[in-house]
Amino acid sequence: MPSEREASMRLPRGGWWAWLTSQQLGILCGLSTVALLAIGSIVLTVTRDGASAAVAMDDVRVFFVQPSLVHLWFYALSGVLALYALNTLLATWQSVSRKWQFGMRAPSMYAASVIHVAFLVALLAHLVGGLTSNEHGMVLVGSNWTALGDGREARVTSLDVSQNADGSMRQAAVHLDVRRPDRAAEPAVVTYNGPLSSGFGTDLFLMIRPTALPAARLVRGDAQCVAGQDESCALGTVQVALLHLEAPSGGQGALARVRVTCEGMPAEAVWLFLGRPQVLRDGTQLRLAAVEQRPAVLLRHRRAPGNPVALVASLLLAGGLLLMWRRFLPVPSPP
Repeated sequence: MPSEREASMRLPRGGWWAWLTSQQLGILCGLSTVALLAIGSIVLTVTRDGASAAVAMDDVRVFFVQPSLVHLWFYALSGVLALYALNTLLATWQSVSRKWQFGMRAPSMYAASVIHVAFLVALLAHLVGGLTSNEHGMVLVGSNWTALGDGREARVTSLDVSQNADGSMRQAAVHLDVRRPDRAAEPAVVTYNGPLSSGFGTDLFLMIRPTALPAARLVRGDAQCVAGQDESCALGTVQVALLHLEAPSGGQGALARVRVTCEGMPAEAVWLFLGRPQVLRDGTQLRLAAVEQRPAVLLRHRRAPGNPVALVASLLLAGGLLLMWRRFLPVPSPP
């Protein structure tokens, strides 16, 4: 006679339970998901300038904020995925319960169940990402420290660009120094396929394009320095702050507005034209010698809370595959 505990662990059979936990339902949901995704890719392409104009990345909120009959495929897909998740959850629970009930304790016996859980966590990652991901605008990072918007600052140290045979850009790698207020700066590299990230991918800074920012090379006597917009540099005992810089293409007609501070004298603001010296109050001459281009990068800040959940799903999948692989290891024969 089975004990009360064994009887309590028995799972209902037949009827709706048998249908919800059936392998046939899982296969049907899987095939339906593939078909609906294929239909959706076609619909999104055809209606890109119409009903699907606001659809971007993994944000699914637009489908509910701006409902449309064109997106019936998505609403059907949501129902199919919900049923798919329920089928996977119940079938996995049934499998684990039965194996445990029959005394199966080897970890490799639960490899498939771990993979099923990874699938459920991956669906959760898509749900979290689709409902909570958002854009936080763009930020232009140059050679001076710039706030990123997530509590960090960054500046560009160098830019590496590789070109194709026809001269077009193949890849760009922007080297950055990144720091937090209470930590030292750390080097980082941003590429088109390698964003700057933090929080296990929760905050992403994706490169839109590398660019350049103009900077003024200033000369006073034998001293010279380079300053970008809103930056200051020292020329001997004189401090020069660049207030404004206009640099037409080709460099001709460039001019700069600077504020000069000399010890013991009031600050003065002067206009500098390229190659024309300006006499300061202390009798020395200040000259705009050249306009240089400093590397910079335009980044797009995206918050994606679903990425850490996706990372957990990946780790679970790797663990399940590892357990499944152990099944096929040869069992050592007893001595």
